[in-house]
Amino acid sequence: MQNSNKTRIEFDYGGTHYKLEYTAASLKKMERNGVKFAKLDEMVFSAPEILFEGAFYANHPRTDKKLIREIYRSLKRTADDEEPEYDEDGNEVDALALALGSMLEEAVNEWTHRSGNSSWKVTR
Repeated sequence: MQNSNKTRIEFDYGGTHYKLEYTAASLKKMERNGVKFAKLDEMVFSAPEILFEGAFYANHPRTDKKLIREIYRSLKRTADDEEPEYDEDGNEVDALALALGSMLEEAVNEWTHRSGNSSWKVTR
């Protein structure tokens, strides 16, 4: 199920081009690795890093976790083509975390809202 309009994060780091995204397979791998998607909103401090790591699974599954953490810490809070946003206290909003959340939501919606063409029926 390839959706060319889905949100992705792309950047270059250490001479490598990265394209981060979620797929059904990467979401399943995250779940197998212990990610409790229903509990992410309770994990205020670790959820963004967990989602960032999971976004590597689709296109860069062999990337070392230490390198992923290094990359995460090195990225700016706002994408190059966007203006920074600020919360009511004047703090810069973490646009990277928001983008990861949007990507996750899109992938879940794509996976759970099937629109296949194959008929089926229930028999007893």
